[in-house]
Amino acid sequence: MKPRDAMLPALLFLASACAADAPAPPVTAAGPLTLRNFHDSLVPKGFVLSDPGWHIWCNAPVLDDAGKVHLFVSRWPVKDTFGLGWHTSCEIAHYKADQPEGPYTHAGTVLKGTGKEGSWRRDGTHNVTVVRLPDGRYAMLFIANSDGTHGFPANQKIGMMLAPGPDGPWALAGRDGLILDVPADPAVWSHDSAVGVNNPTLLPMPDGRFLLYYKAMKRGKGEVRRMGVAVADKVEGPYRFEKEPLTSNEGTIEDGFAFRLSGEVCLLVTDCHGADYGGGMIYHSKDGLRFDPKDVRAFEPVDHYMKRWPNPEKGWSPWVLQRPALLLGKDGVPTHFFAPCGTPPEGKKGTSTFMMEIRAGK
Repeated sequence: MKPRDAMLPALLFLASACAADAPAPPVTAAGPLTLRNFHDSLVPKGFVLSDPGWHIWCNAPVLDDAGKVHLFVSRWPVKDTFGLGWHTSCEIAHYKADQPEGPYTHAGTVLKGTGKEGSWRRDGTHNVTVVRLPDGRYAMLFIANSDGTHGFPANQKIGMMLAPGPDGPWALAGRDGLILDVPADPAVWSHDSAVGVNNPTLLPMPDGRFLLYYKAMKRGKGEVRRMGVAVADKVEGPYRFEKEPLTSNEGTIEDGFAFRLSGEVCLLVTDCHGADYGGGMIYHSKDGLRFDPKDVRAFEPVDHYMKRWPNPEKGWSPWVLQRPALLLGKDGVPTHFFAPCGTPPEGKKGTSTFMMEIRAGK
């Protein structure tokens, strides 16, 4: 898969195009943003990033010092199919815009698989997330695997890159970028995880520690995917695993995004089971290590915000929003919500980025 040679304008689609038949937008909450009003503060703006010939997934939005938006995404060619391409030919691409609504311009490929036998990141560079560090640098986390067809998904591992700014240059951290592997200690809940370690999200703490949240799954009948955490004193690690999972969910959850709100550590995740499938919730904690088992509903599937379009191209799953990520303002408070939609917009073949503004506190 060759990176593009020229800057490509991304297509901007607004939900207002379907406004005549769309569900009414939620009534936004007054006052500052809180866990309790997060759900009702989401105002849909529609599809903001679509690139012909590509599936777009795993959006990671960050601001630079000038206030411009940098959106790092996982993408792979539509021709490689949705179900296979994400763990074989996926790459991390960089897009830019003057505002969260776009329009976005393709600024290049940041990282792709090595394609080399024996490399832990041979295939499927995916699950990108980016955070600004307290020292002003930027950290990019991602997953990859040593073979996207054999040994997958247990061979998924987490890598990291560091850069002075969103435009780079990005450099691999640790051992060839490897920052977190399945724990070797059998006493850790995620030892011998059936899905490796994936879905990384990083949260710098006020005391100087770094909390790296990840998803894993015990082997055995009836086991589900849960979130865990590893802790380090330096961003590059080494990371120490907490022995127990953070969540006690009975159905599968995925796609954690960590942030701070109202003095609490919050973990935004997708709900992958039951009647609420395709939306998501927030788990919260005072210290980032022990989470309240009771979650707060955070968002709904895309057809809660706009009308379903007829005859959609086949995507991952109809109408779901997954891999949620938040654009944080300079004060650290979320201002916009980004998530890929499992069904491509009407008339398009590739999955695309859906965006909502967060109105509380404005």
